[in-house]
Amino acid sequence: MKRFFILSMVLLLLLAACSKGGNTSGDAAGDMPVDGTKGNSQDIQEGQNPADSQENQEVDQEKGYEFVFNGVTIAMHSKMEPILEKLGEPMEYFEAESCALPGMEKIYTYSGFEILTYEKEGVDYVLSVVILDDSVSTKEGIYLYSDLDSLIEKYGDDYTKELNTYKYESGQSQLVFLVEDDEITSIEYLATMEQ
Repeated sequence: MKRFFILSMVLLLLLAACSKGGNTSGDAAGDMPVDGTKGNSQDIQEGQNPADSQENQEVDQEKGYEFVFNGVTIAMHSKMEPILEKLGEPMEYFEAESCALPGMEKIYTYSGFEILTYEKEGVDYVLSVVILDDSVSTKEGIYLYSDLDSLIEKYGDDYTKELNTYKYESGQSQLVFLVEDDEITSIEYLATMEQ
């Protein structure tokens, strides 16, 4: 039921963008645990030298939020093809002509998360990552049903709040949390689109 709700929210966002005549004001972000399980976080990615961690933190700030699953880093605006090669076949796949952006939009569903892409000059890029259940988390260990205090403790208070939505921005991405009754009920990484 929760998965249906999240998928419905993604589709509603796309329809809202279509109703505005294709004018998207740029939302999309990314961040996830290295091994893809809740509560297990690592700051050093696969193949990364610990001595380079400060340099890589600067690169991460430029790229923005990244979702990491089983050692595969998924940054917003990244090419989808290399990610697909590493993740393997999705459990489910859906594509449709985009009404918000030129080309096709595609949804790849994996265990615990979905990746939505956009097309530019025949190449697919990551538009968003939606966490579907509490079997996966962000690198910082925030997962669905974490409490609001844990969210603020991990990400700080530099967020934009609109109704029940807490939005963090970094680089060309946003990390958006929906909080209801002091619990996180939705986590989505969004790519910030140029206007």
